[in-house]
Amino acid sequence: MVKFRFSLSLIFFLLLLPSASSEVEISANAETITYGAPGNAFVNSEENVTFNSTGILDAKSVLWDFGRDISGNGTRYSNMTSVSYIVYAEGRYDINFTVFYEDKSYEIRELTLFVDFEEEEQLDIVNNEALFFAIAGSELIMSAILGYWTQQIRKEKVYL
Repeated sequence: MVKFRFSLSLIFFLLLLPSASSEVEISANAETITYGAPGNAFVNSEENVTFNSTGILDAKSVLWDFGRDISGNGTRYSNMTSVSYIVYAEGRYDINFTVFYEDKSYEIRELTLFVDFEEEEQLDIVNNEALFFAIAGSELIMSAILGYWTQQIRKEKVYL
């Protein structure tokens, strides 16, 4: 009876083993990253983002497709399991990770990366206040001079 229980438990674990094996997962890691809905990640521009894949033990090859060049020319595709890029251009990146196996089957995982670019204000109005008053003052002086000349021309009744 004990041997029979051992056999049943062994069969149970053997049947459970394929479903407990790790499945392919991808993730994006950065210094400041925010996750939204499953499969969505948000980062700031000029952030170093590392894309990792796990659960690809018996894979023949892998392919990252970032949808467009993510960090300059020639960075749309990669065949490494872990890649790291500094993202510059803001927008949405639809990232597809494909795992190819020996038996010609494949798995595809998707991740959407949103890159945000916040431009800092270069100059404040307070910093340009003196320049504004200088230009406005010179315009007033030029207007006064033009008005004086116009008055003198009318007095003399000399026209071009």
